[in-house]
Amino acid sequence: RALLNENGLREPADAMRDARHLLKSRKEALPYRSIVVDEAQDMGFQAFRLIRQMVPEGKDDLFIVGDAHQRIYRHKVILGRCGISIVGRSRKLKINYRTTDETRSWAVGLLKGVPIDDLDGGTDDQKGYKSLLHGADPVIKAFGSFQDEVDFITTYLDEKKREVGDMNSICLVARTNNLLAQYKNALEEKGITAYPIKRSEAEDRSVTGVRLATMHRVKGLEFDYVIIAGVNEGIVPLQGQEMKSADPTIRENSEIIERALLYVSATRSKKEVLVTSFGKASRLIAN
Repeated sequence: RALLNENGLREPADAMRDARHLLKSRKEALPYRSIVVDEAQDMGFQAFRLIRQMVPEGKDDLFIVGDAHQRIYRHKVILGRCGISIVGRSRKLKINYRTTDETRSWAVGLLKGVPIDDLDGGTDDQKGYKSLLHGADPVIKAFGSFQDEVDFITTYLDEKKREVGDMNSICLVARTNNLLAQYKNALEEKGITAYPIKRSEAEDRSVTGVRLATMHRVKGLEFDYVIIAGVNEGIVPLQGQEMKSADPTIRENSEIIERALLYVSATRSKKEVLVTSFGKASRLIAN
């Protein structure tokens, strides 16, 4: 922290706190009447404190949308403690217009037994939630080797290309960039054009080819067909430092995030979900 201060640098949360203190001390009115917040579940305490400071409290001051099922970062806040009162103002949006009910049900099952908060200290459940669309159940396939998995995915992609004409509406999702690069090389060797969606730039919809994205990058996007590949034990959940921690709470929280990443990946699909693995399948899908 001393080195950060010496170099005029801040962690994001500290920068937000400092900005809030500046606004409060200077008592300057910003030219905003209202603020719209999306993906609220992935924003932290200091972010909401700053947002509260940016607009005066009143009618239509804040519009906040979030889904704790999709929390893939370690931010968990209670809005009331950030100065944002939602008592009598909150609503649950229970109708899904994008994902089929079969995909929604499977994705929700990934978080079975995991307490999901309502962004204000309470808990959420799936009672009354439904999708208006119906389709095939997600297909789960396990293979003995990476090559066998790629062969199956290639056949699947060829069938979809004949069916829909191009593969822009198909996205292959993997847990890490390294694993995604392996699928890209393997698919291109099979003559399939692959287009990686990078974190640093928006997707170019004019470029043809099956889309490739990490589980983090695919958040906020949608496709007709989603392939979640490489869902192997040791990869999902990813065996990073948190999963190896001696602290059971850290391990538990890490696994919840990994489950949420799978949930997010599956719910990007509007029509079909294919989940594949090679070697030993992840325990998260082996049920």
